[in-house]
Amino acid sequence: MQDNDSPIDILKNVGLKITKNREQVISILQDSKRPLNHQEIMEKLPKGQSWDRVTIYRALSDLESKKILSTMLNGDRVTYFELKEELTEKAINHGHVICNKCGRIECVDDLGKQMPKSVKGFKISSMEVNFHGICKDCQ
Repeated sequence: MQDNDSPIDILKNVGLKITKNREQVISILQDSKRPLNHQEIMEKLPKGQSWDRVTIYRALSDLESKKILSTMLNGDRVTYFELKEELTEKAINHGHVICNKCGRIECVDDLGKQMPKSVKGFKISSMEVNFHGICKDCQ
């Protein structure tokens, strides 16, 4: 998959049925510069159409099961979603900074492109880096 694939191309490539819910979720995450939670995704859906919360949860679950999405929990156990790095223009091995007060998550893309090939007998396939602190809005 390429980082410029359309939502329809992404769905076809992983064998998922093309639905407006899945297309919209992928499109919203493609346009986002940070991981989003379910509520934030709901708020970004086009106005004037009916969107069912449960159906959007199901779309997120389907996309996650096909390894299209990365997920993470903030301190309040709210799940945030983002497209896998290979589907975006984000730097390889990017990380996240998480606000300890409001739970907001932002991407950190300047971690460098080097990843160790092995660590104490493990063959490394991916890396997750999370920083915790207080965002400017909560200071």
